[in-house]
Amino acid sequence: MGEAKDTAGIALFFMAGTAAGEWLVSGPVPPEHRHILASASMMFFASAAIAAGLTKETGQRRTVSVMSLFALAGLLCRVSVSIHGGISVFQGSLPAEALASMSGKFKDLIDSVPYRDSDSAAIIKALISGDRSDVSPHIRAAFRDSGASHILALSGMHLGIIYAILLKLLSVFGNTPAARKARSVSIIAISAWYTAVTGAASSLVRALLFITLSETARLTGRETRPMNIFFISLTIQLAVSPENITSAGFQLSYLAMAGIYILYPKMKSWFPDPDSGTTWIPEANHGQAAGSNGQTPALNRRRGPMKRLWDAAALTIACQVFTAPAAWIHFGTFPEYFIITNLLAVPLSNFIMITSVGVISLSALGICPSFLIDLDCFCIGLLKDILMTIRTLN
Repeated sequence: MGEAKDTAGIALFFMAGTAAGEWLVSGPVPPEHRHILASASMMFFASAAIAAGLTKETGQRRTVSVMSLFALAGLLCRVSVSIHGGISVFQGSLPAEALASMSGKFKDLIDSVPYRDSDSAAIIKALISGDRSDVSPHIRAAFRDSGASHILALSGMHLGIIYAILLKLLSVFGNTPAARKARSVSIIAISAWYTAVTGAASSLVRALLFITLSETARLTGRETRPMNIFFISLTIQLAVSPENITSAGFQLSYLAMAGIYILYPKMKSWFPDPDSGTTWIPEANHGQAAGSNGQTPALNRRRGPMKRLWDAAALTIACQVFTAPAAWIHFGTFPEYFIITNLLAVPLSNFIMITSVGVISLSALGICPSFLIDLDCFCIGLLKDILMTIRTLN
């Protein structure tokens, strides 16, 4: 618990420093005065850190020293980027050209699939590659007005589905130490490639960092703690690209994960499962509830249909509670029927992504059966009908 609190404190103060730097470089302060205010802020943080660090007392003063230093680091990161520009190692270089070429070939591969109608092809291309240029305006409006815009735009959810597919496919190689290492390395490499060729949106980078940190922990035999991964990822991403602090995608992605980690486990435990005769134990508590062999009792793993429905609704509510303020600030809207949308559209879109990956892969090999393409198109049509119906309720 102490380690988690230390990681959270470091990350939050670093984020606060980055936000302060963003205000300094692009806020209401006149440009000619920003360097003066930036220097004064740096002097304040540095003085607080030095004053607390030089004292012989430990405890709160030492904490002030450490946190002030991390706030100063965040501020310096953002101000430095505004002066010298962001990290652009690949700009105009061979890796950038190679990534652009791979991205183009990836989209061409999706376009080569003989879908029956243009809407299906456009939606699947948006779901898999993030390219929404072919999606018609009325379909975009249906996604937006029904509260399903996060489905159409590439996000951590999409990379999470890719991750789940990879775990399933690579599980056939067994569970030996060598197989586990090869599986983790392959998952990290493929996830990084997918993130790069689809444009490396901030929410995808967040998901990639989560996957990389989790798989690295498994490779090194360390315990995986979700909140530690959350805060370490937050710090890394802001240190590399501090301008992300104002990105809607960045904010919504981390807020959604905060809701999943903090509120969702509590909400799941509110609904007892009548089939098992006990309260469902959240994943966060599995380590405490597990038996001596470290595994969760089978009794706690069984879920009835109403329990599954509640878990899905709880996940949606937890995400919305944390993301609603940021969504309102950025977009000025709040989806009234978000529970209905997510209960119906999210599972269907997940299934569409899984089948689409299969269709695209088999089509590339020239062995994709037509019924699989027809199934993909049928599911796309059903998704459109659901969203159009929900849109009429507004």
